[in-house]
Amino acid sequence: MKRPIFAAGLRTPFGRAFKGAYKDTRADDLLVELLRTQVNTHPELVSCGVDDLVVGCAYPEGEQGFNVARMATLGTELEVPGVTINRLCASSLEAVSMAAARVGCGWGNIFLTAGIESMSRIPRRGAGFSESDRIKDTAPQAYITMGDTAEEVAQRHPEITRQMQEDLAAASHEKAFQAYERGDYAKQIHPYLVERDEFIRYPANREKMASLAPAFAEDGVVTAATSSPLTDGATSGWVLELETAKSLGISSGLEILDSTVAHVAPEVMGMGPVPAMQKIFERNSISPNDIAAYEINEAFAIQVLASAEQLDLPAERINAWGGAMAVGHPLGASGLRLVMTLHDRLAQLGQPGELGIASLCVGGGQGMALLFRHVEP
Repeated sequence: MKRPIFAAGLRTPFGRAFKGAYKDTRADDLLVELLRTQVNTHPELVSCGVDDLVVGCAYPEGEQGFNVARMATLGTELEVPGVTINRLCASSLEAVSMAAARVGCGWGNIFLTAGIESMSRIPRRGAGFSESDRIKDTAPQAYITMGDTAEEVAQRHPEITRQMQEDLAAASHEKAFQAYERGDYAKQIHPYLVERDEFIRYPANREKMASLAPAFAEDGVVTAATSSPLTDGATSGWVLELETAKSLGISSGLEILDSTVAHVAPEVMGMGPVPAMQKIFERNSISPNDIAAYEINEAFAIQVLASAEQLDLPAERINAWGGAMAVGHPLGASGLRLVMTLHDRLAQLGQPGELGIASLCVGGGQGMALLFRHVEP
């Protein structure tokens, strides 16, 4: 088996859906803008021959339809094919996993991966969404909304109070703000139309947070402040074979060691990272304390807190530069955002060999996790 690594992550800032910088920008055009910058920044990778463009997208229709990956290669004038894949919120993490598997098998050497989602211009669940009565006969909660799943997790974990969720949300904004102030995000941001993610609020207004009505249930505890916002954005990064990276002088990357997917009941979708990470720990004979950094998508504060509690994760190693409640969650693009942030965090630690995990919960009752090791080829 060859050794695949992830390197050179680049993304747009994440914009506020319906109100922000990208509300009038076509999703395919936003992806082309980002990929052109990737190609121009790394001509040495392009000149070696890119095997494929693998794009994650949660709702691949409209401007994100017609195999947006292939359309993006044409718009970028990149001489490669293209494939679009969908695992809802984990779509671009799946793109990295798929590219890594092909490199590991020797079925390719260099892949460009990406994620795209316009929540301003493409409706969630899709324009022609329809529920199947046959599916609901066997799985009544199959189509439960994400907000309702958050409240279900909260009901099952009454020890995690609303204030604890607000504490995590406020910390997410503070950490993201501080990371930008330190310049931690500088290498991964392509400042197209705006300089940084549009959602970060610092200092967080705790009084306003506490006054918000529950967003999904009258007697609930989940609010807009403790949920990820509707977001537009694009992400990208390269997956290539380690020896190729060495020959090209790439100085830092993440070796992709393992990839897992798992399922939970749809109504507790947010707990998906638990079985996905348990597989990682068991299959690789490691413990939560062996992981130097975690990036867990903050779909909702409650699911991150409950997952971390159930897995006994060290809280100080989770989302140290803020998470999706602060920077945003453009569905199919978020997985790659986790990976590039994980890379930058581990690179900053300056200790090759350190391990990291990126994980997301996934609509319909799924979880996905990837295990990485920081390398300096």
